[in-house]
Amino acid sequence: MTTAAHALETTGAGRFMRESLWAFPIAEAIHIMAFAIVVGSIVVLDLRLLGLSRRIPVAKLSAHIVPWTLGAFAFAVASGLSMFTAHTADYLTNPVFMLKMGLILAAGVNAAMLHVGAMQSGAAWDIDAGTPLRVKVAAGASILLWLSVIACGRLLAYT
Repeated sequence: MTTAAHALETTGAGRFMRESLWAFPIAEAIHIMAFAIVVGSIVVLDLRLLGLSRRIPVAKLSAHIVPWTLGAFAFAVASGLSMFTAHTADYLTNPVFMLKMGLILAAGVNAAMLHVGAMQSGAAWDIDAGTPLRVKVAAGASILLWLSVIACGRLLAYT
């Protein structure tokens, strides 16, 4: 593992991210801005799934928000990977980083299960009807997972 980490750190991208005065801070700023859009858009949809703003159709809100979420997530991943190349070995041995990656995976699985499963029957509860309990649980879990990802991201600066 350390050989692969060292190989990644010594690539041109890794060296550039470490040696450039502005590369890492710019990548970090892009990462934070993209993640703000990711989490903000997810929380808006999750709050609707928890029962707020029932007059807004879930299907329409989801169709509007999900492309923004996925686009911003792509920027977050790209900027995160660029930062990762600078200090690969440090990140791979950092328990907070590993927790953050695990939480992102769990949040992604939760979202996939929600969108492929329960949201498919959303027409029955799309407007004004009560959201099924399993959807509310998934939405609540989503909010907790993504806020935990943010907390881990901030803790990385101190570990």
